Amino acid sequence: MRGKQRFFTGAAAAAALILVLGAVSPPKAQVPAAFVDIGYGARPMGMGGAFTALSDDAHAIFWNPAGLAGLGRSELTLMHTKQLGLIPYTMLAYAGRLGTWGAGLGVLSSGNDVLRETTILFSFARTARLPFLGMTAIGVNLRYRTASFGNNAEGGENRSRGSASGFALELGALWEIGGNTRLGLFLRDLVNDMRYDNTARKVSYSEKVPATWAIGLSRKMGEVLILSADWEPPLQDERPGRIRFGGELAPIHLIRLRAGIWQNLAAEVNRNYALGIGLNYRRGSVLLLFDFAYLINDLANTPRISLSLCH
Repeated sequence: MRGKQRFFTGAAAAAALILVLGAVSPPKAQVPAAFVDIGYGARPMGMGGAFTALSDDAHAIFWNPAGLAGLGRSELTLMHTKQLGLIPYTMLAYAGRLGTWGAGLGVLSSGNDVLRETTILFSFARTARLPFLGMTAIGVNLRYRTASFGNNAEGGENRSRGSASGFALELGALWEIGGNTRLGLFLRDLVNDMRYDNTARKVSYSEKVPATWAIGLSRKMGEVLILSADWEPPLQDERPGRIRFGGELAPIHLIRLRAGIWQNLAAEVNRNYALGIGLNYRRGSVLLLFDFAYLINDLANTPRISLSLCH
């Protein structure tokens, strides 16, 4: 009976927060190709990116900062990939405890001299009992972005060149609704603005990064199996919605096997698949993690490789 009460309380809390966030009208984005979120971390992407409700490690900085509230260890993680075999992306993140708070710092870097983008995230989270919502883990991201473009030699003196910078605010929430089941909600770029300065054309202007949000559900079945699902509804017709499904299986303690699938919700379906593996090595209180994911896409298959150190 108590488990059912917790489930319905959590479900009601999620519905209430979704209604509140749904009432917020994010500013319409003008540069949908800027600062694209390609999906960070080999573990989350090995599960198809269905990580909003799971978010139980340092990757919570990028997937749902509310997950940092329950983090009981310090973790440093590094990822590198070439998206579609072309554009280099590097991710570095650290998460741990800061008194009663969970906290994290993340850095993303991508591109080359033609266009280079860098993002720094400051994440904070804690658990609190909120009116009408019950016990809720709340997370906040403060995101700083900077970019430079046109630093390549090609194109001559008439090429566009300059720089950009801006800030963003993001919110996340998590509910435990049945012991091993969690509901998650993450609203990316709820408030954001980018200021561009084109030194070649001597003009300055402001543009927005598209706001996105995700609702997730995860279920841990003992120490062996995790199943998760995400739904990313469209916001102001910026892009079609998306669904994600994933799982993680631990046949033995040292190995994690992962698989996932995600696709858009549009007339023309774009479906992607993921396979992943994780290897764990423990020495005393130190845990070393190696994670690999292989993303299967019609344009080009892309690997993800992550190394993490936990204490």
